[in-house]
Amino acid sequence: MIRQFRDDEKAVSVSVGFVLTLSITVITMVVVISSFYTMMDRAEQTVMRDEFEIHGNDMALQISNIDTAVQISRNAGGEVGSFFFILPLPDEIAGQQYSVELSNQTNEIIFESHGKYATRVKVPYKVHETEVESVKLYSGSNEFILHYDPASNMIRID
Repeated sequence: MIRQFRDDEKAVSVSVGFVLTLSITVITMVVVISSFYTMMDRAEQTVMRDEFEIHGNDMALQISNIDTAVQISRNAGGEVGSFFFILPLPDEIAGQQYSVELSNQTNEIIFESHGKYATRVKVPYKVHETEVESVKLYSGSNEFILHYDPASNMIRID
């Protein structure tokens, strides 16, 4: 009788099959859930980069407009006074705070959120007649204003 139980492997195959099926199901669920969270994180970063590019291009256009206005006025023999553009930057993008850096050395506007390289966007700008003050700003502040100061021939963000 004992020998019959020892050689009988019918119950073992059912148990092993159940354990294998359960293990495969759990592993599959873990992979699917982690893939979902990774995909959602990437979608958020994609939205941030797209928004950063839009706002960066808008800032570069405004800087170029100021520089062009100064160049045209000077070429015509006129004097340029102080003027400004209001920058409509949101407090948050994709529910996250961000920073904006204007770099005079590289002539780039750099947007970044939480120090993540994956969300970093660099938008170049070009000026001929003026200089742009290097500064790093953080979202959530008041309204940003691009301001041209004729005394220093610099474009600043106030």
